[in-house]
Amino acid sequence: MSRFLAISSQVASGHVGLSAIGPALQALGHDVVALPTTILSNHPGHAKVAGSHVDPQLLHEILAALDGNGWLAGMTAVLTGYLPSREHVAFARAAVEAIRRDSPTVIVACDPIIGDVQEGVYLDTAAAEAIRDDLIPLADLTFPNCFELSWLTGRSVTDVASAIDAARRLPCETTLVTSLPTGQDELANLLVGPGVTELCRVRLQQSVPKGTGDFLSGVFVGDADLGRTTARVATLIDHSIGRDELAIASNRDQWLTAEPLPCEIIR
Repeated sequence: MSRFLAISSQVASGHVGLSAIGPALQALGHDVVALPTTILSNHPGHAKVAGSHVDPQLLHEILAALDGNGWLAGMTAVLTGYLPSREHVAFARAAVEAIRRDSPTVIVACDPIIGDVQEGVYLDTAAAEAIRDDLIPLADLTFPNCFELSWLTGRSVTDVASAIDAARRLPCETTLVTSLPTGQDELANLLVGPGVTELCRVRLQQSVPKGTGDFLSGVFVGDADLGRTTARVATLIDHSIGRDELAIASNRDQWLTAEPLPCEIIR
């Protein structure tokens, strides 16, 4: 069985952060070791929310205990998500470096949760800069949305060509650009990697519950197929419209068996 270390936020109710990544990876048959950087009652979009950041020193101690028990050996991949401070980014980097010492072939994936078009940069600026400067250079794979890709590279990202150009400027091997506008009622996921540039289109949906980016990163790290990942996310969204949260568990069979969407190879 493949084993994944996931470092991100955790909610008691709902499906964002680890509460989306974990179910996605587990449904694909993978074992997940989850380290929460923040523990909240629910995502902040609801009327009331409670919780706080997890002390990075405590995370270091938990990681050391996991390592001492031999549970970090043989990790297939490390996936980082929400990292609220520079100290949390430093912890994620230390975790990656520790695991790579024993498992040099481990895949490192970074979801740079920094901001979006609607809100701009909503992460602490020092944390965002640390993700850009200290974590993404260690990654094999990253998952920026269009706003994040533009912020990370200092390039304007307005279409497929500019997204490809910006993705190739990142210091990691493969980039999956999410939610790239390609038409009035259409979005696409764009995969830019060594020897491959693929585009997978989906129709734009309104009022989508939070957590789709977290779910996508978990599914893709667990499967590494753009057409299948895009179809699974689109199917889950279809079954979640009108709900407060993603319906990951109740629609597991539907999204898990979704037929892969066609991908365009861009030369």
